[in-house]
Amino acid sequence: MINLSSNNLFNFEKKIILITGSSGQLGTSFSKLFLSQKAIVIGMDKTESKLKNKNFYHFKLDISDRKKVEKSISKIILKFKKIDVIINNAGISVFSKFNKRKDKEINDTINSNLKGSLNLINAYLNLHKKKKLKKCNIINVGSIYGSLSPDFRIYGKNDNFNSEIYGASKAGIIQLTKYFCVALAKNNINVNCISPGGILNEKKPQRKSFLKKYSLRVPKNRIGKVSDLYTAILFLASEHSDYVNGQNLIIDGGLSAW
Repeated sequence: MINLSSNNLFNFEKKIILITGSSGQLGTSFSKLFLSQKAIVIGMDKTESKLKNKNFYHFKLDISDRKKVEKSISKIILKFKKIDVIINNAGISVFSKFNKRKDKEINDTINSNLKGSLNLINAYLNLHKKKKLKKCNIINVGSIYGSLSPDFRIYGKNDNFNSEIYGASKAGIIQLTKYFCVALAKNNINVNCISPGGILNEKKPQRKSFLKKYSLRVPKNRIGKVSDLYTAILFLASEHSDYVNGQNLIIDGGLSAW
């Protein structure tokens, strides 16, 4: 029987949480969230993390490199004997005009956003089966722009337009979620996705004119905050989401409803 008391709704004490893109805004925030829940957090990113905590471990690597991912996953399972949750959060975008898109920009976006997630899932699955591990929840981070086109009317000359290749890569993440939900269910691995709407950049906030126009598109009348994603992440990472599989949870303040 699952304990649904409010004091024990989410229990991540000593759970092993792997988060890619852990040095970015979302990744750092997610890491702090799970550390606050007494979990052990393992971050992966191409850049060093500024996060200092005795329960935080960092692997500096490019997740588009399959062999390095496999080696890192093997080290993690050797040390901790399991991975309870994998959050495929790593992602980049590009902002040049789509008709002037360079091959490197396309390749970098696909490698980070799509290939990296594939590498993590496949590397983990191989060891999950080999080591006969019990359970894992995989959470992919998509985007509303994997399902919708951006509204170009809200962008000014100096705003960063959401790119077509970013949207295509996030649409791929949503489809991977559905595919692996079916393929991995027999291994007791759940695969779900969250698709955030626009999120306020905490270090370098978007221009006020953009935020105003964006907010007019949202029934909640504001852009999202990282903390708006917390409950969904905690739920999908928890034992309470056991019968939730293959879903894409859109968190956008209602933007996609009209």
